[in-house]
Amino acid sequence: MKIAYLILATLVISVALLSCGADGNHPGYEYMPNMYRSPYYDTYTENPIFENGITSQTPVKGSIPRGFIPFEYENSLEDYLRAGDELKNPISLNSETLEEGKQLYEMFCKHCHGENGDGKGSITHPLYSGVPSYSDKLIPRRTGSSMSELKDGNIYHSITFGLNAMGPHASQLTQEERWKIVHYVNVLQKESN
Repeated sequence: MKIAYLILATLVISVALLSCGADGNHPGYEYMPNMYRSPYYDTYTENPIFENGITSQTPVKGSIPRGFIPFEYENSLEDYLRAGDELKNPISLNSETLEEGKQLYEMFCKHCHGENGDGKGSITHPLYSGVPSYSDKLIPRRTGSSMSELKDGNIYHSITFGLNAMGPHASQLTQEERWKIVHYVNVLQKESN
């Protein structure tokens, strides 16, 4: 029995010494290296995995490239005015659309613009103290008209790019959701007048 233990100990010591390598630089043997060290391709290089050899495939439906806003108008006064003249709300107005617009308004707009669109939301920071009411009749606005006369395109452009202290909401709301909010803002404009 002692001989069996002696032979076993000799084998274990021999395997341990041989696995270290003669000079200590041999990493040993890898079994199935692709399981834990997968091949990679450098960024912006050709990739033989894709059939056309380019660095990426067609994006998933509905995805938008970073920094791209699918809107043909720029964040400028000229395009703000142009949007007001050219854009019409493509979403049909019905009770369901209006209810969804109201819910979105309450989530994203009410804290500044107020529940009734009177500009008296719950935010009391000095920066946001000048939120206008949708019934505002002051003419010196960007459009040359009052808040109560804003067109759908102007409202949509403002939601997309922001305006004055109001930040842009394009990354938070889809195009359809923005148009639904426009419908609800139109209702608030009429009610406040």
